[in-house]
Amino acid sequence: MHRMQILGITPAEEQTYRHLLRHPGSCAAEIVAAPWHPPGAGTAAVGRLKALGAVVERDGALWPEEPKAVVGLLAERLLAELHTITRSLSQVYTVVRSLEDEVAAAGRPEEGDPPPPGSRLVERITDPAALRARVEALALSTCSEVLVGGLREEVDGRVLRLTLPLGLRMLRRGVTVRLLVWQSMLVDPVVVAHLRLLADAGARVRVLPSSDSPMAVCDGGTALVPVEPSDIAKGAFVTAEPGMVSTVVNHFERLWADARDFGDG
Repeated sequence: MHRMQILGITPAEEQTYRHLLRHPGSCAAEIVAAPWHPPGAGTAAVGRLKALGAVVERDGALWPEEPKAVVGLLAERLLAELHTITRSLSQVYTVVRSLEDEVAAAGRPEEGDPPPPGSRLVERITDPAALRARVEALALSTCSEVLVGGLREEVDGRVLRLTLPLGLRMLRRGVTVRLLVWQSMLVDPVVVAHLRLLADAGARVRVLPSSDSPMAVCDGGTALVPVEPSDIAKGAFVTAEPGMVSTVVNHFERLWADARDFGDG
């Protein structure tokens, strides 16, 4: 099984690295010509492993670096790339929009029409009713865990009326609910009562002193982030693209680690 693909390593590169772990000091020329490489691709694969710091060459022989160090380097590199991808979500949508304009010009379905399942890596939803429907559908289909963070003091009653029943319904189904809120929200007794109901039902709620962009992740596979971080009312991006989802999850986990439990002081 090729396990290193999640770290951006191709199957042939992974096979080369695993081979060198078993046979350190193998001849570089033999590795380049190994049968698991696509024709003519051996030199590039070895060169990339060397550039990534996974392999070193000495006197015509290849030696693997220690696995823990290699995985750490690859993970850091991937997280940096994913962070850049997430920061570019708005630019991604401009490309999507320009392509959809071509479709509309041909008389095909436009933005308001529902896309076929899996047809978009990043979808932008600005219509409030459509966004609410999508959130409800995701909540109903979530099986294991939902992460929600970034709700601010500006959150209105409509959001509370939507999230409370959905959260309670998921908790009754055994879904783990983790919710991050900002200290400034706790001045509103309605918000506090809302959070206490969720916490009493089993939700894990933590508080951070400062705010961040809203986010949500369902079952580690679908993420929602706002079109404009300062105004969730302007819509949200919904994505199942693994790199983007991973970045949102990692950001949530960093915030979660720094937060205090709801009700602690």
